[in-house]
Amino acid sequence: MSIKHILVPLYGTQFDVSVLRTALQATVALEAKLVGLFVRPDPREALPYLGEGASGQLIEDIMTSAREGADLAYVEARKALSHEATELSLPMVDDMKILPSCAMTEKMGRADYVVEQASRLTDLVVFGQRNHTDEEIGGEELASALLMAGQPVLLAPLNASETFATNVTIGWDGSQEAAHAVAAAMPFLKQARHITILSIEQEGKSEQAQADLTDYLATHGCIGEHRHIKASGRPIGEVLLDESATLKSDLLVMGGYSHSRLRELILGGVTRHIRGHTSIPVLMAH
Repeated sequence: MSIKHILVPLYGTQFDVSVLRTALQATVALEAKLVGLFVRPDPREALPYLGEGASGQLIEDIMTSAREGADLAYVEARKALSHEATELSLPMVDDMKILPSCAMTEKMGRADYVVEQASRLTDLVVFGQRNHTDEEIGGEELASALLMAGQPVLLAPLNASETFATNVTIGWDGSQEAAHAVAAAMPFLKQARHITILSIEQEGKSEQAQADLTDYLATHGCIGEHRHIKASGRPIGEVLLDESATLKSDLLVMGGYSHSRLRELILGGVTRHIRGHTSIPVLMAH
């Protein structure tokens, strides 16, 4: 697949800059179109929680305050996109045929639903930390894009890497999710200077799956170097990030939610660990 349309949810907070820097690195590398998406909350959705005793004036004040808050947030989001795009000499234009470039759009509704709908017609969705209290990058919006819309997502660390997708690590376990991630990452893999296929030794895993990946990469002109390691009782997500750091990787490619999301919510899992701890960009697919 090719990646020419990149969607980035923006919130009008200081964290927009972090996600934009990683997203723009991908945009420049692939000569793509970056579209910043601002989701304007619908103030009418809060009305049922006010109760029947709420006065007309109270309702009007709440609606006005919500609109004004959203207006300010949109201005900040657009300002961040415009500034970061200017730094890379990328034009802000609505014309989708002009590449590489950036544009801004806004929609009203519940954020996770709007992002899911918008994700269906894009090639990659980039998420970063949204606020100080985020425990996992992207929140419900990321889950909607990855699981409901079925699109690959890119996790942007709080501090953007100096380079992007030049030294790539593939977290490979032979799963369907990992295979989808490799296919989605192919535009980046073709440009990478070095690719490491990282396999964590687990009982019952076949070496044939690793050989098959090597052959698949070779048909696309990519050469991957295998690295086999033992988890030694450590969580798989921790091992992936530690080894990626040792390799000085600037992109980790892996499957997302190989186990059910409910299971990960209750017991924890690889995807949750990565979303909460990564310091490098991570491309995931389900």
